[in-house]
Amino acid sequence: MRTDIQCLRGIAIILVLLFHLFPKLFVNGFLGVDIFFVISGFLMAKNLTNRELKSFNDFLVFYYKRRILPLYYLVVFVTVVMVHLYLGDYLWENNNRYSLASLFLVTNQLVIHDQMDYFNEFLAKSSSVNAFLHLWSLSVEMQFYLIVPFIFYGLQLLKHNYLKLAAVSLIAEFGFIAFSLVVKPFAFNFMFLRLWQFSAGFAVLFWSKIEENLKKKQKKEEKNRSDFPKNDIFTVSLSIIALCFLPKEINALYLRPLVTLATACVIACDSQILSSRILSYIGDISYVMYLVHWPLIAMFSANGPVFGIVLILVSSITLHQLFEKKYLLMSWKSLVPLVFTLVMGNVCLQKSVRMDSFWNVTYSVDVQHLLIANRAQLPYSWKYEEKREECIEETPVESFADGKILGYGSCVPGNGTLSILVAGNSWAMNFRNPIRAQFNYNYSSFRYCSVSASYGLIAEDFWYSQKNLEALKQLVGRFKPDVLFLIAMHPYLLQSSFQENDKYLREINENINYYEKYAKTIYILGSHPLYPSNLLTSFLNAIVDHKDDIEDLHLNRREADRQMRNVKKRFNMVKCTRCHFFDLSHVFMEDDKYLTFDRDRMIGYVDNSAHLTGAGMKMCEPVLKRVAEEIMKKSEV
Repeated sequence: MRTDIQCLRGIAIILVLLFHLFPKLFVNGFLGVDIFFVISGFLMAKNLTNRELKSFNDFLVFYYKRRILPLYYLVVFVTVVMVHLYLGDYLWENNNRYSLASLFLVTNQLVIHDQMDYFNEFLAKSSSVNAFLHLWSLSVEMQFYLIVPFIFYGLQLLKHNYLKLAAVSLIAEFGFIAFSLVVKPFAFNFMFLRLWQFSAGFAVLFWSKIEENLKKKQKKEEKNRSDFPKNDIFTVSLSIIALCFLPKEINALYLRPLVTLATACVIACDSQILSSRILSYIGDISYVMYLVHWPLIAMFSANGPVFGIVLILVSSITLHQLFEKKYLLMSWKSLVPLVFTLVMGNVCLQKSVRMDSFWNVTYSVDVQHLLIANRAQLPYSWKYEEKREECIEETPVESFADGKILGYGSCVPGNGTLSILVAGNSWAMNFRNPIRAQFNYNYSSFRYCSVSASYGLIAEDFWYSQKNLEALKQLVGRFKPDVLFLIAMHPYLLQSSFQENDKYLREINENINYYEKYAKTIYILGSHPLYPSNLLTSFLNAIVDHKDDIEDLHLNRREADRQMRNVKKRFNMVKCTRCHFFDLSHVFMEDDKYLTFDRDRMIGYVDNSAHLTGAGMKMCEPVLKRVAEEIMKKSEV
């Protein structure tokens, strides 16, 4: 194996490791995975061009030489065992889902499924303590391995390397365009939308072959002269890759194609400059390091980064020396039984962790009671709240985007005269019954509409947010409520810097102007602190581990206010005669913090999907009661 490629692998795994250990410092480190994809494309192309694919046996020989499954299945097996030994049982369900997906090499597909689901996307975040999450990239690679022989079978029809280079270059160019246009969670994890990076590696191989043929026709002097620009290209390319180590985030839409191109150029240059024994050895163990680093970080991050780095290095070196190097020398007669044994061992383990009482965890009585009380608040407050059966789901008349409706319907009629509509994103469901309870049936009708990416005041840039806003406006126009509640955790675009003749403020005023034509009174949830995902899981981990730093789970008030500063500024400048903004942040305020749990009862205020729990909603009751009384008092006049 070329030393420069092994050094590139070393750089790639170091980037990934630093990103996972220090995500706020090495913010661009995730692009190490992109470097791996280009390297894989080049090596697969090199391997496949050394033989012709004519028979079924040729395909089998190719797959046999991809000896990555034994170590993969061994690490999956060990990780499943460690999850059930070192993590709380409240984390098992999600880890079991992902471990099963890993066995079938489809972790990336499960990530796509969860990230595209409004209420499940927190399950695919690094804060979910998911020990198998990193295997998405290996699933992409292994799916690529399945199709790459067929790609090269087709490329064999092209007789000249120029034609092959043109073909794979077009795949890379159009693939990147598709990647940049498709919604990010899908494009990031879907193998066919990553094919452009593997194709960049293909292009290097065919370029190298063309260059090699040209050199044979050149004189020695000309050949020597051609090395100078190549060294310059190498230096610039390596400098681009070095940008991934910067602590300042660079837009991935620009940096990703640059890093992909730079990696391809470094490989094409075949330079002796990138030659480090340490980097090369890290490249040798990079596959093991990638497999083991994330489970160890997920399970032992509380022990600090130094402990984590040492543990990762010791585990990687041990597995590389005692297992990986051994099985790479095996013949297929030994390798096939080994893979079969590992697969069947994983199958048996999957059954055992789901059915056998051997894995049950015993907690102290106090901890058990706290876990039960907090887990009772999952998954969402409106799933277990009182009188939820009084609200009935209905089929929308309006044209909301398919699959984006979270809740739409009406609750039992009251004995009053007010017509009320609660609308917004998922927070509308969060507040539906808590608002209704404060009116104590003193209304004539009570409707709710909760739709993904529907904020009432503004739409995000993607199509279904625009569509859902228009549909919500149709609903308000049709229902003509006396009281319209717009309840939403407001989009990130409102956090952007305020501009002169601000377009977002202008859009808010236009939408409110529309609502004022049909609603007599409008109550809008003001700027509220942003909660991180998986906050309740972090809280449960702190309870189980008796962590001293549990207070760190509360939000830093200054930082939270800074995040929402521009949201608040825009709301203060809204032009509306019928609007009332109500704030809830102060009920969670204590000194320099926004509380995320009750210290006395040790119960969380925020669930894993960044919604308020039942205990959190209880904190909001005084404000909601005041709002309801204010509305009912005005209606009597």
